[in-house]
Amino acid sequence: MEKAETIELIDFLRTIWKWKWLIIIFTLACSIFVGIISFSMPKIYGVSMVIEPGVLDIGPDGKFIYLDSSLNIKSKIDSQAYNSRIFKKLNADPREMKLKFKTIQPEKTNTIEIRLEVKDVSKGIQALSTLFNELSEEYQHYVGSRKSELDLKIAMNKRQINVGAGEKKYLEQEIAMAKTNTNNIIKERNMLINKGGSNVDRLSLLIYTNIIQQNMAHYNDLNKQLGEVLTNIEIMKSEMGSLKIKRESMENIKLIQPPQSSLYPIKPKKILNITLAFVIGLIISFILAFFLEYIHKMGVYAKSSTSRSQIPSVNNQKK
Repeated sequence: MEKAETIELIDFLRTIWKWKWLIIIFTLACSIFVGIISFSMPKIYGVSMVIEPGVLDIGPDGKFIYLDSSLNIKSKIDSQAYNSRIFKKLNADPREMKLKFKTIQPEKTNTIEIRLEVKDVSKGIQALSTLFNELSEEYQHYVGSRKSELDLKIAMNKRQINVGAGEKKYLEQEIAMAKTNTNNIIKERNMLINKGGSNVDRLSLLIYTNIIQQNMAHYNDLNKQLGEVLTNIEIMKSEMGSLKIKRESMENIKLIQPPQSSLYPIKPKKILNITLAFVIGLIISFILAFFLEYIHKMGVYAKSSTSRSQIPSVNNQKK
């Protein structure tokens, strides 16, 4: 068994050695041919930018509510929804300038990386910049509408705070007058008591006491109203502060990384292409060598069979 395997391995090596020049020439020819093609192909550069959806609002839980989901923006770019507008803005011919945007959404982020492969780096950067401008114009309507709505609410809160400030001033004046009036009545009652002594007019004293109690009740009621007004003013100030924070946090689609190109061409990958051509050429040359060897052996076998059939046998010669 080992002998048979040794013979097969020797035959294998003999075949390779026999057809070595075919294998070498064919493999080198494939590598050189692919190398020439790779070096003659135009250089392709990669241009990319990173964007993030704009913020529309802040939810009750404090998290941002975005203008649009990054997945939806990615889908629209992948569907080439903006290509015609980009061609129009750049005055470019679609037949000469091909736009095939490739979008990538990194995991656990809300950003979108947009890539473009171009021959002319400047045109690629212009195309990505125009795409960003188109996205900004599209979503600016929602941002402007929401900001106008918030501005209206802030203005209403300001008016309510001003009204509350007026009520506060009026109530403070009323409280001061009620306090002063009560103090004066208390003084008059005390004077009445001091003058009359034991013969004080009880009816007058009762009247003074009732007036003082009424003034105190009115004074307490005014203080209660003032407390409610102050509370409402603080609530409205807090709401207005929250509205201002929401307005300041609102922003259109953001450019995280401006368009920039790769330092070196990304295509053609010359070394990779030549290496693959060398490996594939080597495999094909092996197959071709064994196929030719098989044909050669079959031809030799056919000739030997024919020659044997043509040799006359001994019996025939005797006859």
